[in-house]
Amino acid sequence: MYACIVYLVHVRPEDTIDFHVRYAWAGIARLYGQLAASRGTTMAMGQALLNIEKSGTPSTQLGPRMGMEKTSLSRLLNNLEAHGLIERRADDADRRVVRVHLTTEGKKERDRARHAVRAFNQWMTDQLGPERVGRLIQDLQQLNINLVRYPTDATIAEVGPDANPDSNAA
Repeated sequence: MYACIVYLVHVRPEDTIDFHVRYAWAGIARLYGQLAASRGTTMAMGQALLNIEKSGTPSTQLGPRMGMEKTSLSRLLNNLEAHGLIERRADDADRRVVRVHLTTEGKKERDRARHAVRAFNQWMTDQLGPERVGRLIQDLQQLNINLVRYPTDATIAEVGPDANPDSNAA
């Protein structure tokens, strides 16, 4: 019984879901970052290239797809344009809309990024097996569904610094 109480009172980071999700994503991001750096690009550049459709994509749709704020997206698009990987063109039907299109070099770099993602996923499938990968994807999809429903307003209690034994506060 004491062990249960100690566990409930003092939770180690590695006993939490968010620790492992963050740790895994940091590892994946580092790996993709190294692959991209070897090509003179960044992981964010590769992600953007993978999200641009054949007929072009309105720049306003790229931010939400990638989880980026307007300022960061603007900087990224300027960088992609400076590298000659994209071009921005007014939409034929609505001149107010700016569509982002891949250049020939952008298509090549997108294909390299796609190959890197597919190779990583195949390697992970080889390591874990297709069934475990399928379960992992289902579990992560469910995690994302649950995150949207998480009642954040009800979970943050008003407590003083002495109330939390896990706190590093003085």
